Amino acid sequence: MMDNEDEILGPRRLTIYEIARIIGARAAQIAYGAPVLIPLPKGTRLREIDIARMELKAGVLPLTIRRELTDGRFQNVPIWKLKYVENV
Repeated sequence: MMDNEDEILGPRRLTIYEIARIIGARAAQIAYGAPVLIPLPKGTRLREIDIARMELKAGVLPLTIRRELTDGRFQNVPIWKLKYVENV
């Protein structure tokens, strides 16, 4: 575990791999009946993956990313502390 919890390992933004993992996991949760955390437009049919992407963009997901280094150290970073950049 890191000594300084304020220092973030790795980039200060979500990597494309973290984004894919978050959206995939959240889409699966929604598909299995988890409540949606954002208001959806009335009368539209959105896929679970689109809803998950909208939730990530809105910053409402209470998730944490575990970042690990090759020396065995790791850090849990709440995703709200990291910047989400679309189409990276």
